Amino acid sequence: MKEMKYSAKSKREILDTGYCLGLLYYIMNLGSHPTAYIKIPKDNKYYGKDMNEIDLEVNGGVTYSSDYLWINENDRLEGWFVGWDYAHFGDYTGFELLMPEEFRTGGKKWTTEEIFKEVKEACYQLVKGVDI
Repeated sequence: MKEMKYSAKSKREILDTGYCLGLLYYIMNLGSHPTAYIKIPKDNKYYGKDMNEIDLEVNGGVTYSSDYLWINENDRLEGWFVGWDYAHFGDYTGFELLMPEEFRTGGKKWTTEEIFKEVKEACYQLVKGVDI
Protein backbone atom coordinates (compact mmCIF):
# COMPACT_ATOMS: atom_id res chain seq x y z
CA MET A 1 0.00 0.00 0.00
CA LYS A 2 1.51 3.31 -1.13
CA GLU A 3 0.72 6.53 0.69
CA MET A 4 -1.20 9.30 -1.08
CA LYS A 5 1.02 12.22 -2.11
CA TYR A 6 -0.87 15.27 -3.31
CA SER A 7 0.37 17.25 -6.30
CA ALA A 8 -0.86 20.01 -8.61
CA LYS A 9 0.14 17.81 -11.57
CA SER A 10 -2.12 15.14 -13.02
CA LYS A 11 -0.98 11.55 -12.90
CA ARG A 12 -2.47 8.08 -12.54
CA GLU A 13 -0.85 5.83 -9.95
CA ILE A 14 -2.16 2.74 -8.17
CA LEU A 15 -1.88 3.18 -4.41
CA ASP A 16 -3.49 -0.14 -3.56
CA THR A 17 -5.38 -2.94 -5.27
CA GLY A 18 -6.69 -6.33 -4.31
CA TYR A 19 -9.88 -8.15 -3.41
CA CYS A 20 -12.29 -7.29 -0.65
CA LEU A 21 -15.18 -9.70 -0.05
CA GLY A 22 -14.43 -11.12 -3.50
CA LEU A 23 -14.60 -7.73 -5.27
CA LEU A 24 -11.64 -6.26 -7.13
CA TYR A 25 -10.82 -2.72 -6.00
CA TYR A 26 -8.35 0.01 -6.91
CA ILE A 27 -7.29 3.03 -4.87
CA MET A 28 -5.74 5.55 -7.23
CA ASN A 29 -3.76 8.76 -6.97
CA LEU A 30 -4.77 11.18 -9.74
CA GLY A 31 -2.22 13.74 -8.54
CA SER A 32 -4.58 16.38 -7.20
CA HIS A 33 -6.72 13.87 -5.27
CA PRO A 34 -7.29 10.18 -4.58
CA THR A 35 -10.08 8.03 -6.00
CA ALA A 36 -11.44 4.54 -5.34
CA TYR A 37 -13.02 2.03 -7.72
CA ILE A 38 -14.69 -1.35 -7.36
CA LYS A 39 -15.42 -3.81 -10.17
CA ILE A 40 -19.08 -4.82 -10.06
CA PRO A 41 -19.95 -8.45 -10.81
CA LYS A 42 -22.67 -9.20 -13.38
CA ASP A 43 -25.03 -10.61 -10.74
CA ASN A 44 -25.00 -7.38 -8.72
CA LYS A 45 -28.00 -5.05 -8.95
CA TYR A 46 -25.67 -2.13 -9.78
CA TYR A 47 -24.02 -3.82 -12.77
CA GLY A 48 -24.49 -1.61 -15.85
CA LYS A 49 -26.20 1.16 -13.87
CA ASP A 50 -25.54 4.88 -14.26
CA MET A 51 -23.70 6.45 -11.34
CA ASN A 52 -26.86 8.36 -10.40
CA GLU A 53 -28.65 5.03 -9.87
CA ILE A 54 -26.01 3.60 -7.52
CA ASP A 55 -26.70 4.14 -3.85
CA LEU A 56 -23.44 3.65 -1.96
CA GLU A 57 -22.53 5.54 1.18
CA VAL A 58 -19.09 6.81 0.17
CA ASN A 59 -17.31 10.16 0.33
CA GLY A 60 -19.30 12.57 -1.83
CA GLY A 61 -21.36 9.75 -3.37
CA VAL A 62 -20.62 7.72 -6.49
CA THR A 63 -19.01 9.87 -9.20
CA TYR A 64 -18.01 7.18 -11.73
CA SER A 65 -19.63 4.21 -13.45
CA SER A 66 -18.31 2.78 -16.68
CA ASP A 67 -17.48 -0.42 -18.54
CA TYR A 68 -13.75 0.25 -18.25
CA LEU A 69 -11.14 1.71 -15.91
CA TRP A 70 -7.79 3.23 -16.87
CA ILE A 71 -5.27 2.14 -14.24
CA ASN A 72 -2.38 4.00 -15.88
CA GLU A 73 -1.75 5.87 -19.13
CA ASN A 74 -1.53 2.62 -21.14
CA ASP A 75 -3.65 0.00 -19.37
CA ARG A 76 -7.42 -0.10 -19.53
CA LEU A 77 -9.40 -2.78 -17.68
CA GLU A 78 -12.71 -4.05 -19.02
CA GLY A 79 -15.69 -4.69 -16.75
CA TRP A 80 -18.26 -2.59 -14.90
CA PHE A 81 -16.61 -0.24 -12.42
CA VAL A 82 -18.06 2.20 -9.92
CA GLY A 83 -15.98 4.80 -8.18
CA TRP A 84 -15.85 7.91 -6.08
CA ASP A 85 -13.36 10.64 -5.38
CA TYR A 86 -11.91 12.64 -2.53
CA ALA A 87 -12.09 16.09 -4.13
CA HIS A 88 -15.30 17.41 -2.63
CA PHE A 89 -16.00 20.39 -0.39
CA GLY A 90 -13.95 19.85 2.75
CA ASP A 91 -11.39 17.63 0.97
CA TYR A 92 -7.90 18.83 0.16
CA THR A 93 -6.79 18.91 -3.49
CA GLY A 94 -3.29 19.37 -4.82
CA PHE A 95 -4.46 22.34 -6.88
CA GLU A 96 -4.29 24.36 -3.67
CA LEU A 97 -0.52 24.37 -4.13
CA LEU A 98 -1.07 26.73 -7.09
CA MET A 99 -3.15 29.20 -5.03
CA PRO A 100 -1.93 32.00 -2.81
CA GLU A 101 -1.88 30.81 0.80
CA GLU A 102 -4.73 33.08 1.89
CA PHE A 103 -7.11 31.32 -0.56
CA ARG A 104 -6.30 27.74 0.42
CA THR A 105 -9.04 25.84 2.22
CA GLY A 106 -6.81 23.37 4.05
CA GLY A 107 -9.27 20.51 3.58
CA LYS A 108 -8.85 16.93 4.74
CA LYS A 109 -5.91 15.02 3.30
CA TRP A 110 -7.07 11.43 3.00
CA THR A 111 -4.63 8.62 3.70
CA THR A 112 -4.64 5.41 1.70
CA GLU A 113 -5.55 3.50 4.88
CA GLU A 114 -8.61 5.73 5.46
CA ILE A 115 -9.70 5.22 1.86
CA PHE A 116 -9.25 1.45 2.21
CA LYS A 117 -11.58 1.47 5.23
CA GLU A 118 -14.22 3.15 3.07
CA VAL A 119 -13.58 0.65 0.24
CA LYS A 120 -14.23 -2.20 2.71
CA GLU A 121 -17.51 -0.59 3.76
CA ALA A 122 -18.52 -0.09 0.11
CA CYS A 123 -17.69 -3.74 -0.69
CA TYR A 124 -19.91 -4.82 2.18
CA GLN A 125 -22.75 -2.64 0.85
CA LEU A 126 -22.31 -4.15 -2.61
CA VAL A 127 -22.16 -7.75 -1.43
CA LYS A 128 -25.09 -7.25 0.91
CA GLY A 129 -27.10 -5.89 -2.04
CA VAL A 130 -26.56 -8.86 -4.40
CA ASP A 131 -29.81 -10.17 -5.83
CA ILE A 132 -29.81 -13.98 -5.63
